[in-house]
Amino acid sequence: MSKDQLTSVPSIKDMLSEGDLLSSELDEIWDAASKFLPKSSSDDDNVDRIDVDSFIQVYRDIDDLFEDEEELDDDALAAVSAALAAAASSDGDETELSQAFDTLTDDGSSSNTISFSQLRQWEEITSLINEGMLGEDEFKSLWESSGNGGDEMDLERFLKFNAALDDLFVFEDDEVEEEEVDEISSEMTEDEEEEEEEEVPQQLPMITETDLPPAVLFSQLANENYLVGQAELKRWGELQEMISDGDLSQEELDVLMERVGKAPGTDMYLDEEGFCKLAEAIDDLFEEVDDDAGEEPKQQQPQQPKADIRELKEELLELLEDIDKIGEEEGRLLCGLDCNELEQERVLEVVGELEREPYNKVVAVSASGGGAVSQEALLGDWELLYSSSSTMKYNEGLSGLAGGLTRFGGLKQKIIGTKYLSDVEYTEQVIGKVGGKSFEVKITGDWELKTEISLFTGKPANVLSVTPDSVVYGPRRDKADHWKSLGPMNMLLLSYIDEDLRIMRGNTSTDTLFIWKRC
Repeated sequence: MSKDQLTSVPSIKDMLSEGDLLSSELDEIWDAASKFLPKSSSDDDNVDRIDVDSFIQVYRDIDDLFEDEEELDDDALAAVSAALAAAASSDGDETELSQAFDTLTDDGSSSNTISFSQLRQWEEITSLINEGMLGEDEFKSLWESSGNGGDEMDLERFLKFNAALDDLFVFEDDEVEEEEVDEISSEMTEDEEEEEEEEVPQQLPMITETDLPPAVLFSQLANENYLVGQAELKRWGELQEMISDGDLSQEELDVLMERVGKAPGTDMYLDEEGFCKLAEAIDDLFEEVDDDAGEEPKQQQPQQPKADIRELKEELLELLEDIDKIGEEEGRLLCGLDCNELEQERVLEVVGELEREPYNKVVAVSASGGGAVSQEALLGDWELLYSSSSTMKYNEGLSGLAGGLTRFGGLKQKIIGTKYLSDVEYTEQVIGKVGGKSFEVKITGDWELKTEISLFTGKPANVLSVTPDSVVYGPRRDKADHWKSLGPMNMLLLSYIDEDLRIMRGNTSTDTLFIWKRC
């Protein structure tokens, strides 16, 4: 791309005409970009040109100019971002094909064209034909349809040929995908029918005896691994009667389960020692009341009703749901990226109270003298519910590729951890404002959960450190080390976590929140 072509990009042209971008500034950016001269002999001029990598660098330099300009129109900058990203993707494909064409014509002759036989010997074509993915007749038809049927092919005709070749395989991929979906659907239906016919779940008996010693009760409830989980507790008749009578809520039982140490190697099952502690904790919730008149003591009576210990969590989820609902009606971005200051302050207030609750595993670990929450608690798929990050607000998402004719459609995070791997993957949806078509941006990297001294409290804190590796969108794959928009996710404090909710705070700005819900 020449400098004249760059200045003719609509968004840059508008910025130059409106005075937002000065010609001298663009000249400096252009001079700093790496240049190259096309290899093709058809370009008889010696005008400097930039390739796709230099084109992306020019865009970033223009973007950097406006980060310090308060009067910059955010919508205009977002439109430039989207236009340049699209142009960079298109130019990248043509650059690769141009290089391939130059290789085919590099036979020592002065001709700038290739013949039918030269194209047939191209490695891309020979591999497709040898693998049975392209027939000889299809190849010949593509050759004829890409030009005037002559014996020679120039670069323009070569690009048309490859565009037609891509269209051919997109169509075939869609057919294969539909057939696979139908086949899987059919197999699932057959498997479900077989399960319904063959599997008859065995119902274990309910333990109805009362006042059994905890150890005896455990031996009757335990599964084949001699452990007790939620399924086994449902067979404890006396406990289920307390729940049905309203003397004990399921939420209270869940909190008591969380406070009791789990069996080694599990995070949801109790061994005999843990079960005995749970039984004692349940018993401590009740007190015997003696009658002053000498009557027989009444059976155990529940203490004064407690406030719902999950009330704050439910309040937070309802608040976030209302923010997104109002935002959708007003055309605002998802995940609170466009919420007002009052809504932000309310979320911060509820989160602050929630973080102090005893069922917060971060609090539980601190109370027990532990250093860090277990890494296993973070594993799995998470969906972003809310973010107050100013960087994400500015970029209208995580990658910065949304804006203009597209908008942010949501963000998911997959955290994988094994003995040998610690991978993280973000999947951002970018949705077109016209037609509703969308594409995904995938960001991959490594993660680590560390214990560091907080700059704000001076106490040990759980820090999730992420090192981004690559950004993939469409046919492009870029190294992530120069994507400044990813910065807010790279170092965050873990301030709250339970089974299905996780709250992270900014490492240098604790008012910055990221709230995730387990998928």
